[in-house]
Amino acid sequence: MRPHTKQVFAAAALAVAASTTALAAPVAYRNVSIDGVNIAYREAGSPDKPTLLLLHGVPSSSRMYDGLMRKLGDRYHLIAPDYPGFGHSDAPAQTASSTASSTCRK
Repeated sequence: MRPHTKQVFAAAALAVAASTTALAAPVAYRNVSIDGVNIAYREAGSPDKPTLLLLHGVPSSSRMYDGLMRKLGDRYHLIAPDYPGFGHSDAPAQTASSTASSTCRK
């Protein structure tokens, strides 16, 4: 085996070891009620660490950050909410003033 090949194998083994041990941070699944709407969110890491708020795109949910939160949870406090009506969050009740037809009539 050539010396360069040994370096490549060593680097690959190190990368695999780093990626598998970095998946140790637990992710908690929580809920909070805001204005009567149940909002689900994921949380990882200690609140003593710098906090990062992870906002997902539409349509999506906080699930897209699960792996990232496990990898970074030992260094950061991470919060990833599900927007109202997405993921495990409740959709707010529609009122007459929130419908498109009532908005167009104004």
